[in-house]
Amino acid sequence: MRPTMLAIFMAIILNCSPCIANTIADSSGTDTLGRRYSVYTYDSLEKTFHAPRIYDFAKNIPGDWVEFGRRTGTKKGLITLGAVAVSTAILVVFDQDITNGVQQFGLWAGIDPERKNFNAISFKAGGTIIDLLDLPQNANTTLYFIGEGWPSIALASGILVNGLIKHDQRDVATASQFAECYIAMGITTQLLKHLSGRESPFVATSPGGKWRLFPNPKTYQKSVPKYDAFPSGHLATAMATVTILATNYPEHTYIKPVGYSMMTLIGLAMVNNGVHWMSDYPLSIALGYTFAKIATSRGVTIKAIQRMGNEKDKGKVTLGPSLMVDGTLGLGLHLYL
Repeated sequence: MRPTMLAIFMAIILNCSPCIANTIADSSGTDTLGRRYSVYTYDSLEKTFHAPRIYDFAKNIPGDWVEFGRRTGTKKGLITLGAVAVSTAILVVFDQDITNGVQQFGLWAGIDPERKNFNAISFKAGGTIIDLLDLPQNANTTLYFIGEGWPSIALASGILVNGLIKHDQRDVATASQFAECYIAMGITTQLLKHLSGRESPFVATSPGGKWRLFPNPKTYQKSVPKYDAFPSGHLATAMATVTILATNYPEHTYIKPVGYSMMTLIGLAMVNNGVHWMSDYPLSIALGYTFAKIATSRGVTIKAIQRMGNEKDKGKVTLGPSLMVDGTLGLGLHLYL
């Protein structure tokens, strides 16, 4: 996600601050969809989403980086880091062949790899015209656009507005978590890009692209594609979006299959248009997932609950053998509650 988009999303959140403040001030905090909190039950878990304070998403970011470091240093985190390193190293070896194969398939399938956009929104600042929003003009560019950040920002903004209108703190908390995750993860991704200095495929001067570690910031800004391939902010954003939605809305079982399918298409589209190598993706996915999980742990209380019977059998009536009080076997009517 681009820094400009992060700034715009922060502006959206802050502009909604009066609404958030009013929602909290009017809260009673007594019913299931109370104004201070919202309670949702999933199978054997009860999740209470507490109303976030206006600037919680920003205040949490330093702690997110600390928590990211802590999680990376755990046994599970080190195993994941090792898997990311190994998979990245293997893919680096075959990057050029993979890129050639994907692009050849794209030509065979008639998928135009060229990035084609038209400017939808722009404004003039001083003597400079700034293009704020470019919309795609072909299929490959559409997939690239989905991963670029605008759809995620629109989705998060819609969830925020819905939560404010309905006083549903799950939606409000989710929007706050989106902002927190995108900013913390976006800054981390940009830092790694500035440290790794990897060429994008469409400007590569050698097979697999050169790595120019620790490039000069001024040199970087003059020719960004020569240095910003690794890791992919697009795929990290997509992974974070899917993870937050799947974590907070588990009743919508389609989120993961649809989300992961879209991520696959986005990843292939970015190889096809020469923006990324396949080896840029393992770390991107890990970053998106981890920062999303950190964000979704904020402002939520989880409690295990005991249910009578199986949830999917609730309300079912069956007739079958039953042990009577005197120890004899009889016929019983069973109602699942």
